[in-house]
This record gives sequence, C-alpha cells and structure tokens, in this order.
Amino acid sequence: MFKIIFLLLFPLFLFSKNLVVTYFPLETNLVNKIAQKEIKTREITSRYLNTYKDIPISEISKLANSKIFFHFGLEVEKQYAEVLLRHNPKLVIVDISANVSKIENNPYIWTDPLNLRAVAKNIYEAFAKYDKSKESYYKENYEKFLDEIDQTFLKIKQKLNNSEIQYIYVFDDFWEYFAKRFGITTVFREKKYLSSNELSQVNEFTKDKNITKLLFSKEDKQDFINSLTKNLNINAIEDDIFNDSWQLNILNFVEQISE
Repeated sequence: MFKIIFLLLFPLFLFSKNLVVTYFPLETNLVNKIAQKEIKTREITSRYLNTYKDIPISEISKLANSKIFFHFGLEVEKQYAEVLLRHNPKLVIVDISANVSKIENNPYIWTDPLNLRAVAKNIYEAFAKYDKSKESYYKENYEKFLDEIDQTFLKIKQKLNNSEIQYIYVFDDFWEYFAKRFGITTVFREKKYLSSNELSQVNEFTKDKNITKLLFSKEDKQDFINSLTKNLNINAIEDDIFNDSWQLNILNFVEQISE
C-alpha cells in the first residue's frame, strides 16, 4: 500500500521542486551548493563544449520548461539562452558571473576562488527573489558555501607560499584569473615544434625563469607535449577547468604545480 501511495505522489514531489537549467555540470555543482534539495536541475550538455549544437525540439521544450537558467555568460550559453527564451519568454536568465571584474576576452572567472564569492551571491539572490518562502534555507547554505570558498582560498595560499613557483608555461588562457590572484606569471607558448635555434633560446629562458611546469589539455597531441617537455626538461600537467567539482579541481591543480 505504501509503495502504491509513494508512486502516486512521486511525480508531485518532483514538480514541487524548482526546475532549473544549467549549461554544464560545473554550474550545476555551484547552484546545488545553495539550493540543494529544493531544485531539480537539467543540463544542456553533460560536458563543456565551446560551440553551439542544435538540440531536438523535444529536448528544447523540456529545458525551457524551467524556472531559471543559470550560466557563466559564456558566448555559447548566450546562444542557448536566446533559444530557450523563444520557447519560454518567462524563463529567468541569471548570469552568475555578474559583478565580477573580468579580464578582457576571458570569461573563465571561476579559476579565482574569490570570484566564487560573487558567483555564490548571484545564485543565492536569484533563489531568494524567486522562491522567497525558503530564503532562510538558501541563506544558510550560501553562508556555508562562503566558508568553504574561504577555507579553500587559505589552503591554496598556504600551499603556494611554501612553493617556489613564479612562472608557468601555458597554451591557453584558462588559468589567468588564478594566476593573477596568486601572483603567478603565465608564459604563453605556441602549439608548434621548436627549431634548433628556438629550442636553445627557449631553454635559456626556461632556466632563467626557473620554469618547471607546462599546462596542457587532453585535446593537445601527446607526442608534441612529450617532445616539448623532454627538450625543456619540464613537467607537463593536464588540466581541465571545466570539471564539475570546482574545489577538488583547483586543489588538485595547486598540488600539481607546487610539486
């Protein structure tokens, strides 16, 4: 009997939650820090993609049938926002990167842990505005998340204070906010093999600046990475700022660059 009642009530239980949509899992993780059990989240993609891809109408209708779309203000997300709004003009669009001082042409604000304080505030204020009856619940979770952010920042600061890292080679601008916050200089390298003359100059620069790490992504060719790190006698670190667990991702990153 209990099982029958539960099955009958389960759909009502789902619809009693606030339906929200995000673009990719990292955003879901952050939104859940504030809302937790009060929401049901739908994601446009299960992993980050920087290009727009058409979605079946049935899926668009399902996504648009949400209350709020939380996103980082990435260009691809703005395209999806336009599509969803055409299907549901009442959908609330919340740019969780609002009120963050941005580096020109660089939207990857979440690599600076202190920027997440503003992100958390944007998420909290959205829920407090559109679900006022549970404002105290959201505020409690918001304050807990701020503590988590601050503790993470202190762990990073302590780890880097005991490290000699000042420069690091990069191919992309993913970690610029992190580098700016913690006083690390990123040195951009082209994704190309070095000639003998170039190798000599780069080797000299590498030794002079005591550069021991190179950041790369899984999309980069492994043969090229192996060649470059071997010739420069440095270590390669595979990084992905789009992993869903922001705290674990950033702490693992700090651990690797500090070794």
